[in-house]
Amino acid sequence: MMLTVSEAINQRRSIRSFRSDPVSDDAIYAILEAARLAPSGSNRQPWRFIIVTDKGEKTRLRKICFDQAFIEEAPVVFVCCVDLAAYAKAAREKRSQEFIDYGVIETLSGYFADPAVRELFLNAPDTDLNVHFPTAMANTYIAVEHMVLTATALGLGSCWVGAIGSAEEMNALFHLPPNTLAVAVLPVGHPVKIPPPRPRISLDSILLRPLPTRR
Repeated sequence: MMLTVSEAINQRRSIRSFRSDPVSDDAIYAILEAARLAPSGSNRQPWRFIIVTDKGEKTRLRKICFDQAFIEEAPVVFVCCVDLAAYAKAAREKRSQEFIDYGVIETLSGYFADPAVRELFLNAPDTDLNVHFPTAMANTYIAVEHMVLTATALGLGSCWVGAIGSAEEMNALFHLPPNTLAVAVLPVGHPVKIPPPRPRISLDSILLRPLPTRR
């Protein structure tokens, strides 16, 4: 039985030592499906993934990611990328039509409820798509966290790796198109052991003003 969301959040750990047991195709599919269903701004869905199980590719990937051994050790590694073409005019037009088809237009408010404003965004010229990189990365990270929690819920371990040394080497290894950039690597497998939770700062420490009084 899969863990609940709350259980997965509480049991998630960064795993840096994996057993050699393979990860099932069903588990890989479930992890990818969790990413596919993630939310994103204007439903752009800029995330793209490469599934790496080949020993040679994992060895090269380890070297690109500062020689971290657990990347090569994990039975499956997800290379998590952003596709900046998701912000080009053709994609904007498709997403805009979906807003109409699925009734999202009726739920908009404020600035975005104005048809003239939406038209302005829709018809903005495609200049340098790299300006969308921070937004694309933020949206993709939401999808990656869906993957992390789903892996945990399935009894698997993972470790979010953002330390990618060379974009050029990553692009060359996986023949990525120009508008597709790797932003994270997610090794997944059966943990050798589950480490204890790391300390977390208190709830009061993360609040910028006190909680409202409970009624």
